[in-house]
Formats: sequence, structure tokens, C-alpha cells
Amino acid sequence: MSEFRQTASIFVSTLALSVVGLSLVAQAQSPFAKKGKKQAWETVTPTQPAPTSQPSYQYPAQTQTQSSVGTYQPSGSLNAPAQNSSYPSSYNYQLPTASQNTAPVVSASVAPTASKPSMSSAAPQTSTAQVSAGASYDYPTYNQYGTKPASQPALRGSPTQANGAYYPGRSQNYTAQQQQQGYYPQQMASNRTQAGHPPQTRQRSWTERMGLGNLSFSHEGYLKAGVAGASRDTRAENGWGEDFILDGSLRGEVSAITRGGLEYGIVAEARGQYDQYRRGFGGRVGDCPAGVAGCYSTGVTGADNVLRGHTSRFYAAGANDAKDFEVQLESAHLFLRSAYGDVTIGRDDGAAYLFSLGAPTLLNVGASNNSVDYTGLDSVKTVNDASGFAEKVTYTSPRLLGDQIGVGVQFGASYALDAKACGVDYCVRGNSKEPAGVVAPDLDDIIELGVALDRKFANGMSVEATATYAMGSEQSTLDAFDDLRSLGLGVELGYMDWTLGGSYLHSNNGLANGDYTAMDVGLTWKPSKLGFTVGYGHAEDDNVGLTSDQVIAGVSYDWRENFRIGTGVQYINRDVNVNNAGIVAGQNEDATSIFLEGRFTF
Repeated sequence: MSEFRQTASIFVSTLALSVVGLSLVAQAQSPFAKKGKKQAWETVTPTQPAPTSQPSYQYPAQTQTQSSVGTYQPSGSLNAPAQNSSYPSSYNYQLPTASQNTAPVVSASVAPTASKPSMSSAAPQTSTAQVSAGASYDYPTYNQYGTKPASQPALRGSPTQANGAYYPGRSQNYTAQQQQQGYYPQQMASNRTQAGHPPQTRQRSWTERMGLGNLSFSHEGYLKAGVAGASRDTRAENGWGEDFILDGSLRGEVSAITRGGLEYGIVAEARGQYDQYRRGFGGRVGDCPAGVAGCYSTGVTGADNVLRGHTSRFYAAGANDAKDFEVQLESAHLFLRSAYGDVTIGRDDGAAYLFSLGAPTLLNVGASNNSVDYTGLDSVKTVNDASGFAEKVTYTSPRLLGDQIGVGVQFGASYALDAKACGVDYCVRGNSKEPAGVVAPDLDDIIELGVALDRKFANGMSVEATATYAMGSEQSTLDAFDDLRSLGLGVELGYMDWTLGGSYLHSNNGLANGDYTAMDVGLTWKPSKLGFTVGYGHAEDDNVGLTSDQVIAGVSYDWRENFRIGTGVQYINRDVNVNNAGIVAGQNEDATSIFLEGRFTF
């Protein structure tokens, strides 16, 4: 079974990573940085409606004539172009009579429905005139709303060059374009005069049917920078110091849409961060060596080792594995989007993470789940990232039942062969790459579930609630470890310019004795470009004897639509276990930082 998992993992990784090059090359001309990740339950406005099948109009097999009552009856069948949301439900055209170069016209209306449209004339005619294919006529052109602009002159042409006379918003080469694409009958003039002959259309290639002739390239990202002066009182440092932070992300996507409305493609995302004090969440906390009474440890290969919790990533002794600068590929996957939900295969976030909530903030830092930290003591995380960026299969449903029960419902699920992946905030390398004397749970078969409910009221209030659960199977069989179990909850209330939210996470950390629990609450008020943030977070980690409280308060200002600056104060106070001559005791650590920061999204 382990060989199967290893082989499957290599296959999924190779399949996803093989397409990363194409995505990055496609985005090379437009560098960008990544916005904060949207949760799966957030409402997303589609950028383009899915294409629909083309309605077909069947006309009686008659010659092209204008009857005594002005009814225009072309022969054969006419395949209309695909419907577009910008087209009107009906539009007018004008049909010239067969006289001289300038002739009276007959107005008619065609509604694009599946049935035969009505084409009655605006005024009865006294005679029937046979249209001559060699005559020249004035044909008006129409914009996308079905009306002729007053400043636009009529186009001159023969009846076989009706440039816009039948469908609005088309160019002068409309007939030739549609013949090439298969929408418009070939040799239309001859078909009109030959009763009962169906139009000739070109067969579409498989690349056209798969949408490969209309690829879409998109990108997004962010760049964060900040400076801070911080006062730290820890065992390793005491006094004021400065900190500079730079954090950026780059994401590119290549996609195609099939004629059936399915969108599929590839995604690649890379992230880098420089931070002198905080290089990702977790790390060494306090000083509680293996073998000392009161310090959690386990024997491996004849030696005691301290334990690292899977969820918190904290450990109590050994070398510090942090780096000043970190760059990682955090996403490389294939995706399929449809009206029935989205599926991704490859390196990506799991369902529990996608449906996690946290305390709201308008700054780069908040009460929890911070991507940067000006104090170096941040210890609160409420997102349920059980498998991080490990290769996986994920499904998220569309939002359901909102119209029926008044509450929108969305759910998701994912499966990862193992938890090994390394990003900036989440990094699980495996015990062979842990610092000397440190071991962590070896987790396989990680299943994540998430569900979200939302409701918007007539008075402008909105409510969103989420629940997540993750479980994984521990493979080392050591008594100090256990199968992973983690539960997350979140709620957010919105009213006018106010947002209030909080979240909770409890995990056994993959340890027999060493639970991690965290909670947070935050409030934002943004009446204009100016915004205000306050928040509080609390965490406990039994494995390293940590208890932490932290608060944040700050002000932000939207200088531009995609550029925000902010300033504020971050304070953290925590207790950790330390070794004093073979006796474990608690030690208090605290830090206060005053920061100035900016965030640019593009």
C-alpha cells in the first residue's frame, strides 16, 4: 500500500508540475503579486457567461421574395450565432425592395427564440417584387443593442453582403467570418433560391470543440512590505530592535472553455518572504529538552527526541530551523470548473483550509493567521491546514439552496496521500529532514471536509458560518503519536461598514498528549477609504507548554484601488516551558511593535 501511495504521489506531482512551465511562460510579460486567498465559500462574480448551444431556425423552402403583405421568407435553415448576454432579446432589421440603388425598405422584428420568428412587415405592399441578385442596395448596420447609430452611414452591397442586416453588432466581414466558423450557411444566396436545400456548414475540429482556439490567461497577486520598531523581552533577547518585512506572491492561470460550458486549465503559484524574526508559522518555542522530566519526548533509534506538533509546528528544543528568506512553489494543479462544482488535482490547498474563517482585519497582521509578524512571537492559528500544499484531489460544490430555503449552502472535500509539502507558512518535510533530535507525526491518507452557510437579510445584515474537519492516519506506530483529528469553526457578521468575526480550532496535533487549541475575534469598520481594525487571539499548545495572548489595533487607508497603507500596534504575551537545572518552569515572554506597512495587489 505504501508503494502505491508513493507511486500515485509521484504521478500526481509529475502531472501537475509538467504544466507549470507553460503557465509561467504565459504570464512572463505581466509580473504580479497575489491577493489574499479567497475562500471557497465566498461569492464570486463570473467574468464571462458559459457558451450555450446555438438555436436553429427553420424556414419554409421558398424562393427569396417579398409578398404583397411584406413577409420575407428565405429558403433553407439558418443557424444563428451563439447567444450572448450583450445581445437584446429582439432586434430590428430593414429589408430593401428590388428597385434602384435607393429603395424603400420594410421593417421587421426577429426574436431569437427556438421557434420560427414572426417577420411581418410594418406596412402592407401593393405588389410582389422579385429581388435581383445583381442589384445594389443600402444596408444599415446595427450596434450591439440592435439600433442603428445616428452617425453611422449605411453600407452599400448586394443581398449576399447584408453586413449586419440580420444580426446586430457584426462587422462588414460578418458573412465571411461566420462561414469560416460554421455559424453561417455557405453560399447563402444560392441556397435562398433553391427550395429545400439545407445549408452547408464546416465540421469543427477537436481543438475548436475543446476550446483550445480561445485560451484565456489571467494573473493576480500581492506585494507586502513593512517596517517596525519592536521591544522584545525573551530569554534570547531583551530591548528594542527593528524589523523589515517583504512578502510577495505570484499566481498565473491558463484556461479554456469548451462548447459545452466546461472550463479547464492549469494554475501555478509561487511565494517568497523575507522576515528576520518570523519565517513561517511554528518553530522552536522555549527550551524543554528531551529526557528532562516534564518535557514531552519519545525514544527513536535508542535516543530521546522532542516532539513537533503537526498542526502548530512548534517544538521545544533543538536547532532552530527558521530562515531569513524563503521561496516556495505553493500551487501547481489542474482544474475543471462547471455548473456542478470545481475539481482540482495537484499541489493546492485542502478543503478544510478553503472553508476556514479567521478574525477579519484590514492590515497585513491581525489577531491570528498572520502571513507576517513584527514581533516574532505570533502563536495563534485557526485555519485548518491539515495537508497544506501537499498533492491532492479537491472538490468544492456550487452554492446551493439559497433560493429554496433562504440560506446558501456550499461544501467541499479533499484527499491527500500524505502531508509532506513545504510552503512559507506550512512546511512538513518528513523526519529525515527535521532538525537533529526532533521528530513529528508521519501522516498519510488525509481527508478534509468543509461546509459553509450564508444568509443576507433585507436590512443589509449578512451572516456566514463555516465548519471544517480533517483526519489523517499516523504511520510511525510510536506511542507518542496518534492519528490526526482537527476541528475548525468560524462565523462572520456584516452590517453596513462593520464586520465582526471569530473562529476556533482544536487539534490533537497528531500527538498522544499535546493538543493545540486556538481562537480569535476581530472587528473592522471601514466607512470610506479610511478603515479601523481591532482583534484578539489566544492559543494553547500542551506539547511545548505554551499559552499565548495577542492583540492588534490599527488604521488603514486605501490610497488607490489596489494600494493600501496602514499603521498600528501589535502586542503579544506568552508563557513557555524552559529548563532550569533539570527542572521545568514557565517563563514569560512579551513583545510590542509599532509598524508602518503597505500592500499592493495586482
